[in-house]
Amino acid sequence: MLDSTRCIRARALGAAALLAITATTAHAQDAQATDAPQASGNLGSDIIVTAQRRPERLQDVPVAVTAFSEEMIRNLNLNDAIKTAQMVPGMIATHNAGLGTANAYYLRGLGNSQSVATFDPPVGTYVDNVYVARQNANNYQFFDVDRVEVLRGPQGTLFGRNTTGGAVSVIMKKPSDRMGAKFEATYGSYDRVTAKTTVDLPVSERVLTKWSAYYVYDKGYLKNVTTGDRLNGERNYGFRGDVRFLPTDDLTIDLSGEYTRNTGTYLGVYAAPGASDRYKTTTTPDFYNTRNALPEGNCKGDPVNILLTTVTGNCSLTDSYATTADVNWNTDAGNLELIAGYREQEQGYINNYNGTTTNVYAAYILADKIRNHQVSTELKWTGEAFDDKLKYVAGVFYLREVNHLASADFQGSATATAFNLLQDRHFRQQVETVAGYLQGDYEVVPDLTVTVGARYTYEKKSIEYFDSERFPGFGFNSADVRAAGIPLKLTQNRVTPRFAINYKLSPSVMLYASATNGFKSGGWNGNAAVATRVLAFEPEVTWSYEGGVKSELFDRKVRINLNGYYARTKNLQITSGIVPPGETVIVSLARNAGTLVDYGLEFETVFAPVRNFEFFANGSLSHGEYSSVVILPGVSQALQISTDTRPVRTPTFQFTGGATYTIPVDALDGDIKLIGSYRHNSSYYIAVLNTAAAPREDFVDLKVSYEKTDGSFGASFGVTNLTKQETITANFLSLFPGDPRRFTGSVWFKF
Repeated sequence: MLDSTRCIRARALGAAALLAITATTAHAQDAQATDAPQASGNLGSDIIVTAQRRPERLQDVPVAVTAFSEEMIRNLNLNDAIKTAQMVPGMIATHNAGLGTANAYYLRGLGNSQSVATFDPPVGTYVDNVYVARQNANNYQFFDVDRVEVLRGPQGTLFGRNTTGGAVSVIMKKPSDRMGAKFEATYGSYDRVTAKTTVDLPVSERVLTKWSAYYVYDKGYLKNVTTGDRLNGERNYGFRGDVRFLPTDDLTIDLSGEYTRNTGTYLGVYAAPGASDRYKTTTTPDFYNTRNALPEGNCKGDPVNILLTTVTGNCSLTDSYATTADVNWNTDAGNLELIAGYREQEQGYINNYNGTTTNVYAAYILADKIRNHQVSTELKWTGEAFDDKLKYVAGVFYLREVNHLASADFQGSATATAFNLLQDRHFRQQVETVAGYLQGDYEVVPDLTVTVGARYTYEKKSIEYFDSERFPGFGFNSADVRAAGIPLKLTQNRVTPRFAINYKLSPSVMLYASATNGFKSGGWNGNAAVATRVLAFEPEVTWSYEGGVKSELFDRKVRINLNGYYARTKNLQITSGIVPPGETVIVSLARNAGTLVDYGLEFETVFAPVRNFEFFANGSLSHGEYSSVVILPGVSQALQISTDTRPVRTPTFQFTGGATYTIPVDALDGDIKLIGSYRHNSSYYIAVLNTAAAPREDFVDLKVSYEKTDGSFGASFGVTNLTKQETITANFLSLFPGDPRRFTGSVWFKF
C-alpha cells in the first residue's frame, strides 16, 4: 500500500507541475485579451451546462463536470446512460447483478449496487431536472437527448436530493418551431436491432409539439449450455410526447409524458474449477457461457406464481411512467421556475444467480415484485444584484415516494426435486423530504468570485413489514421488528454547505477551489430474511475539498481542464456477506462500514489543431482506503472490513482517449469521419471483501461514418471492444461478465 501511495503522490506532483505550467502559459498568452472567449476556433461551439442550475459555459463553471453533446453521443455510440458514464474520469458504471435495466454508478469510490428501496444511491439520476429516486430502471435510453452532464463530487446544495458521489443529469431536446423528423436504425452482433424516431409538429408559433419513440432488441450474448437459451439480452421500447407553450415572450411552459418498457437481463457465467490470479477468485469464469438450469420465461404477472407453476424465469419486466411540467418565467428582477414530476415503476423479475448448478431446484433463485412511485416539486429563483456582481440561486424542494416490495427466495440441496422456499418478505416504505437552498456567487474584485451556499434538508422515512399471505408461516411483520428493538421510523435534519472561490487568471483560464458537504440518508437492511436483521444504518456524510483549472488555449485549439480532490466519507454505507453468530450460511447485510478516504487527480483535454481533426484525452489518478472501520461482533475476521481492505470499483488509473478525423468528399456531397477511442482501467476490486477483481481493462472502439453536408442522411459502421477484452463487473454466486465484441451498422435520415 505504501508503494502505491507513493506512486500516486509522485504522479500527483507531476500533474500539479503541469497545472502550473499550463496556467502560466495561458496567462502569458491571454494577458492582452479583454473579452471572454467566444465560440470560435477549432474547438467549435461552446458547451452550455446547468451544473449550477442556470445556463453557463462549461468552461465558466467552477465545478468538476463532464458534459456530452448530441454530436459526442452519436460519434462515440453512447446510446444509454451506462455507456456515457463509462467515459467519465473517476467513474465506474455497471449493471446491477441480475438486472440489465438498473445501473450501479461509482464516482470517486462512492457507489451502490443495491436496488432495494431502503438503500439510496450516492450518485443521483435526473431527467429534465427531475430526480429519479430508484435505480431499478435508471439505464435511460437516449432517444432524443440534447446533452448529458455528469457532476463529480457531492451535490449537497443545489440538486434535488442530497448525494455524496455525484449526479447524472439527462437533458431531453425541446420541441422545435420548425416541422421536421428524423429516423435512425441499427443492426449488429447478437441480432441487436434498434430504431429511433422523432417528429416535430409545431401547431402554431405559440404551441410546439414533439413526438418520439424507440425500440431495442438484443438476442443476448450469454449462452446457456444447459437450456439452450440466450441470456443477457433485452427487448425495450418507449414513447414520449412533449408540448411547449409560449404564451408570451417571457413565459415558457414545457409539458412531457413518457412510457417505457424494459426487459433486460444480466446473469453470470459458469465458474470453472480452479483459482484465478487474473480475477483474484477461487474459480475461473468461462466467457460467455453459463450452466444456469432455469429456462427463460416471461415475467408478466406475479413472479413467484410464474416460477412455481411454469418452472421458468431468468426474466425481468419493468414498466415506467413519467410526467414532467416545467414553467419558466423571465422577469426584470430574475427568473422563476417551477419543476414538477411524477414517476411510477412496476417491476418483476426472476433470477437464478448460480451459473454452475444444473439442478434448477438447488440453485439460489430470487423472485421479486416491486412497485415505486414518486412525486416531486421544486420552485427555483435565479437572479442578479449589486450591478450584476452577485448571482444567486434559491429554491425549495419536496419529494414523496412510496415503495412496495414482495420478495421470495428459494434454494435447495443438490438432490432437491422441488423448490425450497427460504423466505418471503413484504414491506412498504414511505419517504418524505423537504429542502430549502440558497447559493450566491459574488464578484469581490474584478475576476475574483466567492461562492457561499447551503441547503437545509428535513427527511422522514417509515417502513412497514407484513406477514406472508401466499406462504403462511413465513415472513415477519412490523411488530416482530419492533420487538427486536429496531426503529420503524427515521428522521434527518441536516445543513450541507458549500464554499468556493474562482479567479479568472485570463479570459480563457480560470482557477477554482471549493469545499462541499453532502450526505446520503440512512435506511434499513431491507433484504433481511428475519426481523432481527432489519438493522437501521446511519447517514453517509462526505466532505470534499477540490481545486482545479479550466482553460482554452492557443486560439481555442486546446482545452485543458484539470482538478485535484480529497474526500472523506464517514459512515460509508455498504452491503457485504457475513455469517451471523451461531449460523453457518452467509447472509447479505447492508450497514455502515467506517470512514473512506479518497483523493486523486482528474483531467479532461481536447486538442483540435485543424478543423478536420480533434483528439480528446480524459483520465484520473486516485487512491482510496478505509481510515477506520466498524467491527461486527462474533463475525470471523475473513468476513470483516479492515483498514487493509481496498474499496470497490476504485481503479488507481483510468484513461479514455479518442480522435475524430473528418474528410470532406465533394463527390459524395458530404463528409467521411474516422473515429477511434481507447479506454483503460487498472485492475480494481468488484467485491466488498476483495474476493473478486476486474483485471486490467483495455477497450478499443473504431467507427467510420458518412454524413451529407446538409445533415439529411448518414450511415456508419463500427466495432466496440475490438480486442475482445474479457472482464467481470460483479460477484454474487456467479461472476458477471462485461460486454463482448460487437459490430454495428446504422443509417439515419432527417426531413
